[in-house]
Amino acid sequence: MRARCAIEVGFPGAMAADAALKAISHEGDIGNRSVLKLSRKADTLTLEIEADDIVALRATANACLRALQVFEGVEKTEGVQQ
Repeated sequence: MRARCAIEVGFPGAMAADAALKAISHEGDIGNRSVLKLSRKADTLTLEIEADDIVALRATANACLRALQVFEGVEKTEGVQQ
């Protein structure tokens, strides 16, 4: 059974969204059971995942969300240091 989902994540600005896109672009290479498509429109990053099954979909979504969580932490840390 094929499974699909789309996740939209808002950022404070287009530069942050573009940096996040670059930071997680490698997450689509996790395995051969899912495909990740990333796109950015202004300050919104869209992740579209299509997978062979729900387990592969969840694994890819979790990997992307973890990478975004790390990115968010780095952004907050850089903001504190400035």
